[in-house]
Amino acid sequence: MAADPELIALFARGWAMTRGVAPPVARLGGHYIHVGQPDQAARYVFPQFDRTVIAGLGRTIRDPWIYLKVCEEPETVCAALPPQWQLRETPTFMMTAPLAERATDLAAGYRLSLMEDGELLRAAVLVDGFPVAQGRIALLDDTALFDQIATDERHRRRGLGRTLMQALSNGALARGASRGLLSATEMGRGLYETIGWTVHSPYTSAVIPA
Repeated sequence: MAADPELIALFARGWAMTRGVAPPVARLGGHYIHVGQPDQAARYVFPQFDRTVIAGLGRTIRDPWIYLKVCEEPETVCAALPPQWQLRETPTFMMTAPLAERATDLAAGYRLSLMEDGELLRAAVLVDGFPVAQGRIALLDDTALFDQIATDERHRRRGLGRTLMQALSNGALARGASRGLLSATEMGRGLYETIGWTVHSPYTSAVIPA
């Protein structure tokens, strides 16, 4: 399942926007992003698997917390890397969806908040002024990258994630976007598929841990 290079370029650009880091730099057929966090120094994002490139980076990178993110199955990526590299997380996927406007509905006691910040739109579901679910999108012309979608464990199974996604979708549509893009874990994939998202490609992460 090959990924669309243009779509993955948008993903890298939008991810950098939502995380407040410098824009990606083209490198080795992918996108290099300097992150500068203790648990993530940098990341490479590749739209396709090139064994020569991935194996070469695997040999030359010695520092921990520089991620290789590749739109390929985990087994293929793992086979190209030296043993000090570890695959991270459960299986992850790039997903897309056509955006459609729908009404949002919240149970009593919850309130929806939206805040625009340049090309970012943030949404939160609040209880007594405190966020219990939140997420954000980066607006990239006709595409909206959804990122950091999370619901407090104590408030799950109440439709908050669905409402949050719809509120962000409505906001993206109002600002000219027509397509959604995100990366999802296996657990998240189940939720997103119920609201119209489909898998675009696998998305495997490898890193040398500290």
